Amino acid sequence: MPVLKILLFPLSFLYGFLVYVRNLMFDLEIFKSKEHKVPLISVGNLCAGGSGKSPLVEYIVNLLSEHCQVAVISRGYGRETTGFKLVKASSYVRDVGDEPLQIKRKFPKTIVAVSENRNKGIQHLMSHQCQLILMDDGFQHRWVKPGLNILLTTYDNLFINDYLLPFGSLREGRKRADRADIIVVTKSPYPLLPLDEYRLKEQIAPRLHQKLCFSYINYMKPKLLFEDKSIDITNKKVILVTAISSSKQIVDHILEHAQLVNHFEFRDHKFFNKRDILKIIECYKQINSEEKLILTTEKDATRLAVFENKFKHLSIAYLPIEVKFHGKTNFNDLILKYAGQDQLNNKLSITKDAVCT
Repeated sequence: MPVLKILLFPLSFLYGFLVYVRNLMFDLEIFKSKEHKVPLISVGNLCAGGSGKSPLVEYIVNLLSEHCQVAVISRGYGRETTGFKLVKASSYVRDVGDEPLQIKRKFPKTIVAVSENRNKGIQHLMSHQCQLILMDDGFQHRWVKPGLNILLTTYDNLFINDYLLPFGSLREGRKRADRADIIVVTKSPYPLLPLDEYRLKEQIAPRLHQKLCFSYINYMKPKLLFEDKSIDITNKKVILVTAISSSKQIVDHILEHAQLVNHFEFRDHKFFNKRDILKIIECYKQINSEEKLILTTEKDATRLAVFENKFKHLSIAYLPIEVKFHGKTNFNDLILKYAGQDQLNNKLSITKDAVCT
């Protein structure tokens, strides 16, 4: 274990004490969590870094949007603006953040907004006649009381094996997972073996009130960034560009289908600059082959798209993903059941014929 990491261990106790006091204030109702007169689903995690929150938000939007008017509220991580802003398909990524913009472009009829003050943001959204609100990254935002709390934890880094910041990556102690109604183990392998599923259930040991589900990422056919066209990457020489929390799965996927020539790996949510772009283009030009491609993630594509003039005449694409659930999971039913209830006299009409993935 690195010496620096060991030195950070005492700081985890201080951080843990401060988080404990904050949570205690909410538990004793000294700090008040506000309920809203609209069904509210929170999707979040205990750890810092990506666990697949936004893809799951997209999954739920896709599940519910044909039944009711769904809205999504996010902080808009990395944006250079403050306050409440409605996200449009034509919004600038620096104004609203990459993930909210991605969601809006994929689901144009969905209301998407960013606000660092979630309560104020939710009040604004309610004036837009939304029938259900999804709160992206809301598990620690205890000023809001969701009707359904979904906690995500990645297969390779379960919260039960992690430690508090800065020694580990947990933003809250493990026991705080008790607030969740549904726990989803994300980014699990496909297929998930029964013995592996049993092990995960034993390790996580969900409470009686909690449901445990298992999801995985399905990589779809890459799409050209500046054309509405899918492409095949089989046997191509690929330059991968990522600015996400973990690139392991996408790297493994590319290695199965193509030749990975270079990987430009940046910090999560980084706004690319001209210097970054020139390095990528120079690497592309040095590849002596017609079968070459710059490939990025769907999230990173929102930030690379602003350099369209620089990428002119180059082959650049992004890799869409979708969340799927293993076997006989009842995740769909749990979401539909909650959304179909007459929450606080808010009328919703949800069909009963949805099936689980």
